[in-house]
Amino acid sequence: MALKKYTNTVQTDLAIIQTLAADLVYRTDDTADFLTAGKLSASIGIWHAKDSASAPVGAGTKYTIEKSYTLTGDDNWMPLYWVQAGITAPTAMVTDGEEVATSTVIECGNVIPAVGDIICFKNATIGLTEFREVIARVTTGGSETVTLKDALTSTQAQGTYYTQVENFDINLLNLKGVVRLRVFVNNNLGTTNRAIIFRIALTTCDGIG
Repeated sequence: MALKKYTNTVQTDLAIIQTLAADLVYRTDDTADFLTAGKLSASIGIWHAKDSASAPVGAGTKYTIEKSYTLTGDDNWMPLYWVQAGITAPTAMVTDGEEVATSTVIECGNVIPAVGDIICFKNATIGLTEFREVIARVTTGGSETVTLKDALTSTQAQGTYYTQVENFDINLLNLKGVVRLRVFVNNNLGTTNRAIIFRIALTTCDGIG
């Protein structure tokens, strides 16, 4: 008996890197929901970043993956999985100058992210925004730096960049019996909400024989 083969496919992002203001919500099906025909399972990656030095109060942003049993309409959406971001205030790192692509060592002021922090380098062209983890730091006065795990892909301007980026890996969602898939982003759950930056990626798995 031949073994069944599977293929993994990188889909168009459910949501490209973008901003979402405080007190707003976002549905990935506002533009186009994902039709799951022929797909056995899905993996979803969520990048969540605070776009403010102030923390939200009461509750963080909630990401809910929802499934539908119909091809059209909004009467059949049902929660499948959810994650919620934290509300810890980020560290605000001020860079000393423009950081060119391929940079790994970032010169900064005396407010220095911790090792393990993930920094959101928000670019004026939002699609060039990057998320990078800190793996080392220098705290010597006047020579402060952080070292990034991976080099910058794009040049990032001198500015203030925030930590507390969170990554959520939602792996191998069963799509059997699911007709459509979407993500609902609720940035209006706290008593005080803050602007965010987020991206939602999607890969799927299907049988080919």
